[in-house]
Amino acid sequence: MKTSMNLTRLTTGLMASLLLAGSALAMDSAAIEERMAKISEQTATSEASRVEALETQVKELEALIQMMLDEEDSDS
Repeated sequence: MKTSMNLTRLTTGLMASLLLAGSALAMDSAAIEERMAKISEQTATSEASRVEALETQVKELEALIQMMLDEEDSDS
């Protein structure tokens, strides 16, 4: 009888520990997913900023080339 009771307590304690560990892992998993989403968002934002900067550079270079061509035409 005592052995059965001790076995039941041991089993109950083990199950409680596993449930708590599972909950902790689930919370960690959610935190990891949230962090990964933030990283993806930041990466997308930085890539968008980089694209905008490159587009600005291209426009400035086009304007410079056009100015050089206009000067060359006026000198001829």
